Amino acid sequence: MTRELTDRYLRAKAIAMAAADMSPEDREAHIAGETAGDDALLREVRWMLAALEDSQATGLPRMAIASPDLTGHDTTAAAPRHYRVLRKLGEGGMGVVYLAERSDGGFVQQVALKVLSAASEGSPILAERFARERQLLARLDHPGIARLVDGGVLEGDKPFLAMEYVEGERIDVWCDAQHLDLRARIELFLKVCGAVEYAHRNLIIHRDIKPANILVNALGEPKLLDFGIARIVDAAPDVAMTQTGQHALTLAYASPEQIEHQPLTTAADVYSLGVVLYQLVAGRRPFQHLSTPHQLSNAIVSGEIVPPGKLAAQLATAAGKRATSLPADIDAIVLKAMRRQASERYATVGEFVADLQRWQEHRPVLAQRGRALYRFRRFAQRNRWSLAAVSVLVIVILVALFASLNALQQARRARGLAESRQHELERMVQFQQSMFESVDIEAMGHAVSHAQERQLIDKLKADPSFTPVMATRLTEAFQGLPSSAMARDALDTYVISHALTSLDEAFPNAPLPAADLRQSLAKVLMTIGSYEHATRELRKVLVARETRLPPGDVATIAARVDLAQSLMRQGQLTEAMRIASRARDDAQALPLNTSLRVDAEAARARLLTEEGKLQEALQVQDALLAQFQSRLPADHPSMLHLRADRIATLMDLGQRDRARDELEPLVASYKRTFGPEHRDTLDAMVSLAELLHFQDNEYERSLALANDVLAVRERRLGADHPSTLQAAGIAAANMVRLAHGKDELAQAHARLQSVIDLRTRVLGAEHPQTLQAMTDMVRLLAKEDANAQAIELQRVILAAREHRLGTDHPDTLFARASLSSLLIRTGQFAEARKLADAVLASQRRQFGPDYYHNFGVLDLIGRIESAAGHWPAARDAHMEALAGRDRTLGRGDAHTVESATRSYAALMHCGEPARAEEVRKTYLAGLIDTDPSTLNASMQSVREEAQETLADFSR
Repeated sequence: MTRELTDRYLRAKAIAMAAADMSPEDREAHIAGETAGDDALLREVRWMLAALEDSQATGLPRMAIASPDLTGHDTTAAAPRHYRVLRKLGEGGMGVVYLAERSDGGFVQQVALKVLSAASEGSPILAERFARERQLLARLDHPGIARLVDGGVLEGDKPFLAMEYVEGERIDVWCDAQHLDLRARIELFLKVCGAVEYAHRNLIIHRDIKPANILVNALGEPKLLDFGIARIVDAAPDVAMTQTGQHALTLAYASPEQIEHQPLTTAADVYSLGVVLYQLVAGRRPFQHLSTPHQLSNAIVSGEIVPPGKLAAQLATAAGKRATSLPADIDAIVLKAMRRQASERYATVGEFVADLQRWQEHRPVLAQRGRALYRFRRFAQRNRWSLAAVSVLVIVILVALFASLNALQQARRARGLAESRQHELERMVQFQQSMFESVDIEAMGHAVSHAQERQLIDKLKADPSFTPVMATRLTEAFQGLPSSAMARDALDTYVISHALTSLDEAFPNAPLPAADLRQSLAKVLMTIGSYEHATRELRKVLVARETRLPPGDVATIAARVDLAQSLMRQGQLTEAMRIASRARDDAQALPLNTSLRVDAEAARARLLTEEGKLQEALQVQDALLAQFQSRLPADHPSMLHLRADRIATLMDLGQRDRARDELEPLVASYKRTFGPEHRDTLDAMVSLAELLHFQDNEYERSLALANDVLAVRERRLGADHPSTLQAAGIAAANMVRLAHGKDELAQAHARLQSVIDLRTRVLGAEHPQTLQAMTDMVRLLAKEDANAQAIELQRVILAAREHRLGTDHPDTLFARASLSSLLIRTGQFAEARKLADAVLASQRRQFGPDYYHNFGVLDLIGRIESAAGHWPAARDAHMEALAGRDRTLGRGDAHTVESATRSYAALMHCGEPARAEEVRKTYLAGLIDTDPSTLNASMQSVREEAQETLADFSR
């Protein structure tokens, strides 16, 4: 019965969320249609819709003058729901919470019933806050947050909330009772952070995070409670700024800005989480010794906090116990979360979590950033011998690279130096730079981890109690370490960063050779996926050259090309385009047979594709190929890259036959020119995998190709490198398409969620690759019939696309069409058709009448009208899509046959069997007669749909 209640709640939430955006007339019709015959569902929708509406607009319920203790009494809501109050659970600043049994439709459920206290009923401010709590809770659905079950008005016009009853102990008491060690406490705390981070993603600040509002149940899972004083991020100033609102906080856990009544952001919750963590690791709150509110307020505002490790030691000494030292990293993390200025704390709860995870993984924490000695000590403790070997190798390469760069700089200035000598020096610099770029991150990480493992085992062997079983377990533990991430962190933080920091000090009189070396190292940073760091260094290179070299110098152009590339990989398209355009303009003066001229021209064209200006990008790329192909060899790296960029544009335009005809030989050229595992070869293979997936529906071959690339990139770059995540995402997307049955769906779900989590952490929540993985998750959720979750996630994707790319970008249009398709599943036909019409109009305006996505949207419109029972409109849309797909994709294409199947059904429903029979003979008969074992998974699915449709009308 609990599962039935949860399903009803989720169904009601989906209906209410959709209805909230409709006009009153459409809303009533929508609710009636969705809840037909289910009175219990209708009641749930009514109260949830009231919670979603603004409390000021709807009016507050009339308050009773008195609020008697309900313990031991029955009470009834205005709707036919009955509550039997068992006992009082607690009382806060504005409400009383009871344990109650809810009776509704034959089932009984224990809930935490919250009503206004007698002292609060006469306060409009507190009544408004109570109503707002219901509004906010209705937006939240997370396993770490106590869920809203019901809400409304009891007899006597008493407003109430019925929440999930959590039977547990407050988090600090539970940790002490279970005798949890530091690591276990951190693990539990991270789960709490996950719930708070979810609330923040839904634009809600809790404002009262404290141990009493975090209960741990019998399974050891924490639940966040009491959103009574929560508010929406960036909402207008509310009752918290009134005289009554001043007390709407728990002083011991309040941030300085709460005490000073300053505008609040999510940083307030970060501070409160810091206080909770302080209490969990130290055993007491930071200012627990202060006895008056005045003293406590002054102490919090002053920002002078005793480190938790020091307090824990003092408490242990006072109790006559042996003091256990708290790691300095934990001290630093807690104190950063509790900084006096909000801007100096962790910017998000996610950053807070990431630093704690770094401590768990024995990696340097950001709270200690800037302390070079500390960071070196942490790394050296893990990798003493390996560090020495790597450092010697890197120093040799750096010295040789700088010497070559310096010689090259002199060569460029010496008029009499032979051209051949300059080319030799350039080749030497390129070779030495490639030494860095070809570093095998996985091999380096494995060597470091293996060395540490052997050292530890050799040391432990001296202990008589050490056994072979213990050695085996240690080996297994080391094998589970993220060795590639450790190696990349080492290469970036302790080798490249160290060299970069030393450049200006070591070569104060040679700024231009130093800039050359800095650019070389920045390229290495891009190779290992440290894009932000690479961007910072390339900006320094550009400044050094702009101030010392004449306008239009080739070195300055090269810096701009690299900087534009780094910015593009971070998704910063506007600035990247500005810099690339400047590089292109300056490169016009260079000879046509120079690589830099091609690279500068191609960089701007590549950004046109990223911005969604596909026709313009293709025209530029066609012109560039015609201009340069007679002056540079076909297998020249710059020409290969230009061809790859052009193929990507063709794919985005839907010209897949042209793209495939050119991509297959391009992959062979890359393998022949660079080798099968070169990064450019792997990029071309990924492009082919994308083409096979998104354009040709050859999911099996695409999956095999993506997995081949993934294996190489995981070995060489590590699992969390952006390029590795790109291949992993394509592999997961193919698994989603091919998944059938519960086990395969679960496997695909787990793999795709892993990709989303890694991309969010490495690239950011709104990065195009992250959003693409989320789009694949929407498809999987729809496949699992989790329609409400799919729609909610798709709305998040659409908002992110609009924010980053604008309303008419192809990716935004695709996201809008996907939302329209999902709305069909929940009967929201009016909104679905409105979205589809807008997408079709924008695509026709931008890309013309034969753009291949136009016919996909026409097919979508046909499905909307079919689902709504509007068969003439469905027939017209499907027939127009069929004609367009036949014309542009061909008669035997899977999409064409799909449109034919749907056109057949629409024609039969419209009473036009002769036209339907013509469609069957032309498009369907040949496929149905084909042996299904000769078809790929996509065509098998299309064939099955055609068979089922024909069978439906033959009965």
